[in-house]
Amino acid sequence: MIKTDIYDAAKGVKIYTLANSKGMTASFMERGATMISLCTPDKNGKIENVIVQLKDYDEYVKNTCYISVVPGRYANRIGKCKFSLEGKEYKLNANDGQNSLHGGPHGFHEKNWTVKSMDDKACGPEITFEYVSPDGEENFPGTLTSQVTYKVTENNELAITYKATTDKTTIVNLTQHAYFNLSGDFKTPSISGYQVQINADAITEVDAESIPTGKIAPVEGTAFDFRKPTVLNTIKDFWYDHNYCLNKNGDEMTFAAEVKDPESGRVMKVYTSEPGMQFYTGNFLDGTLDTPYGKKVTRQSAFCFETQHYPDAPNNPQFASTTLCPGQEYTHKAVFKFEA
Repeated sequence: MIKTDIYDAAKGVKIYTLANSKGMTASFMERGATMISLCTPDKNGKIENVIVQLKDYDEYVKNTCYISVVPGRYANRIGKCKFSLEGKEYKLNANDGQNSLHGGPHGFHEKNWTVKSMDDKACGPEITFEYVSPDGEENFPGTLTSQVTYKVTENNELAITYKATTDKTTIVNLTQHAYFNLSGDFKTPSISGYQVQINADAITEVDAESIPTGKIAPVEGTAFDFRKPTVLNTIKDFWYDHNYCLNKNGDEMTFAAEVKDPESGRVMKVYTSEPGMQFYTGNFLDGTLDTPYGKKVTRQSAFCFETQHYPDAPNNPQFASTTLCPGQEYTHKAVFKFEA
């Protein structure tokens, strides 16, 4: 089922909700192709929202934490705001110290995407948003046409497909920046008791500004080792904002991660075609954003699993390429499966 409602009548903002026959729903708006809610059952069958939801549209506009948007045109960081393509250097706009983060200060997260199509398929409803980024926007080359398709399946999965084409050689790296809190309706604003497993033997080593050094660092014997399920509060001062190099071959769909919340009984499994995944524990959530549940969004009250190519790949030729040429199609798939 697909339902369209008014989210903010004064501003003409619509909300689009996908629902399967089991009660799972996901709601979206055009600004930033933002996911507003994702509702799944707990161990008792109670349907509740499992992502951070902001109080109203104005909170999403002032949101600087990229909550549940599709950032672009390059998700994550590009060091020193520069990269080279075909012998030409491009200088980006800084919004993370001397670096570019999530496409720059006026990236895809604050653009109004267009609803390209809606399809109420038997295997699950889906909606496709599109944004056409003009040549030179945020100093990126080429007119880039990007699409993101969200689908809610009968297996209680949120399936996401990203696609993009360009008329000039450029770079692209898209993801969904949802902040997950599996307690349901933000009942427990802490993720410290979650059990986390990540299918990765290594991370991309970073410097003090979270820019990759170019080295691939094994996780064995470190606090980054989540190859076996590990409860976060067993790690002293857990603080993660790192790209995991997933154990996979090529672009086939592969198990990336699993998180369990013992209180609600919810389990989330992640699968992706991408080589990497950013694990972020909401370290910089500062309590300035309001939720509809009467609680503030505070430090480590939610986590992100951002399936992606590696950060700063344009400046590290040993990383999988993020270059897109005319005549090619960028494709990225991710699945978030929920159980209880």
